[in-house]
Amino acid sequence: MRPRRESDPAEVGPYRVLAELGRGGMGRVLLGAGPDGRLVAVKQVHERFAADAAFRARFRREVAASRRVSGAYTAAVMDADVEAVTPWLASVFVVGPSLADAVESGGPLPSDAVHGLAVGLATALVEIHRAGLIHRDLKPGNVLLAEDGVRVIDFGIARAVEEDAELTHTGGVIGSPAFMSPEQAEGRALTPASDVFSLASLLALALSGRSPFEGASALRTLYNVVHSEPDLGGVAPVTRPFLEACLVKDPAARPTPARLLELLGPVAPAARRWPAAVHTMITAQQAEVDRMLADPGRTLVLRAGTPVPVAAAVQPDVVQPDPTALRTVLDGAVTGSVTGSGAAVDAVDATSAPAPPRRRPRRTAALVAAAVVALAGVGGGGYLLLRDPDGGGAGTGPAVADKYLKAPICSEAAPQLPLPTEQRRTEDDRYFEQTTNAETRCAWYGSYLAADGVRYQDDTAAATVTWKIRRSSGSDNGTRVQRKDFSDFAEGKRNAPGIGVGDDAFWDAPGRGESCTLAVRDGNVWLWVGLGGPEHPEDRCEAQAAEVARAALAAMPH
Repeated sequence: MRPRRESDPAEVGPYRVLAELGRGGMGRVLLGAGPDGRLVAVKQVHERFAADAAFRARFRREVAASRRVSGAYTAAVMDADVEAVTPWLASVFVVGPSLADAVESGGPLPSDAVHGLAVGLATALVEIHRAGLIHRDLKPGNVLLAEDGVRVIDFGIARAVEEDAELTHTGGVIGSPAFMSPEQAEGRALTPASDVFSLASLLALALSGRSPFEGASALRTLYNVVHSEPDLGGVAPVTRPFLEACLVKDPAARPTPARLLELLGPVAPAARRWPAAVHTMITAQQAEVDRMLADPGRTLVLRAGTPVPVAAAVQPDVVQPDPTALRTVLDGAVTGSVTGSGAAVDAVDATSAPAPPRRRPRRTAALVAAAVVALAGVGGGGYLLLRDPDGGGAGTGPAVADKYLKAPICSEAAPQLPLPTEQRRTEDDRYFEQTTNAETRCAWYGSYLAADGVRYQDDTAAATVTWKIRRSSGSDNGTRVQRKDFSDFAEGKRNAPGIGVGDDAFWDAPGRGESCTLAVRDGNVWLWVGLGGPEHPEDRCEAQAAEVARAALAAMPH
């Protein structure tokens, strides 16, 4: 969660904007307050979709259908304006981590919790399908674990985005590769059975800590979804037949959500739905919302839009333990490493609730001690291990948090980059998101003035910036993995010392239309800058690329 900035809208429709919850290739999600004080998650569509009349028509149909979904296990759509300059919809705000965050932080869920998860998801799909919708992006990031049960989100925008020709044209992949159905991966027509396949992949992740189709790359994962049998090695034998029935390649052979409910049977009553570690995350998120709402240092915004600054409160210099930096090992047994999943690419890759605050911990023994004391009771008979991101055993080294978690959006990063005005026209804007990876590629094309005074567009005069983020997952630390990959790729290349940014850098061979190409690693982000054309001649290109790299890292969302 990031408090509202001056550049953010003060209001969206009737909702006062309080903070930004997240952003993705589809747009961004804002925390808003209605006139009655209720909190909502407001999803604003990206401007490149807003300018497409065909998209608006599809979005209008999907919003109308999504308003008919009001089940107990969905975050219902409360309001929307598809005719606004920037279309938006508002849904019920839910406090609770996503399934992705819960598994990444605490490991696989116990079987009784997964039983309740399965019943909640199947019930949500019954309601979604009854309204004539197919979710199409049922991934761990779109499943929230609330205090009283599961919530499925983002069921009102998937088809409108999936049918968007521009997004397909620019190389976007709609959906999460590790949780797609085979027919979706192949671009075939979808039926509600596609969501059943995704549901089973989610349950496999919840039980084993990894996707049954996860590959070394997105393409390999998609191949596994279409051609390979699911890897259910981490799932108890008694549960495998249930999942295998949902994961058959033929959609017609899969059980319906209603049939799944019959097979699952009722959920046993329980005072708490989730493991203690998940409820700790819920409490931390609620506390973050409470602090944001109560902090007198925030700038209050009246309905008229007039900012009323209040003197900022002095914050004590206290390092708070980060629950997501600890991996809870439940039931007294060490579980396998967690492999992150799926990608929205993104569709809105933000959940309706803020992620627990991720602070870069101070590398001192005091932090480790504070975290252990604060969470020593989590797990109910289990025990905790510190995830050692730098590759040592549990507790043997300082925990290094990921420096970056989000990739920027081209339209927001572009004004911060020192590029000529002519290159500000975005020709290519690709966004890719997974639990463990995020990538944005922005490309602009320069122009030149011919001798006859006519300005021509030169498609070979490129200015490209690519941000590639590797996030920690289980025992794999994003910084460590990125450092190794970067070092391997840099072998034999010319080092780029003294550029004043990042941890490592090298110059790569320029591509078509480029005068120079710079690669920079800063923590867990890998940045590429390629410049060329008349605006970036060879004798000035490297100095300009270093300047762009510094600005590109400064433009990273925090």
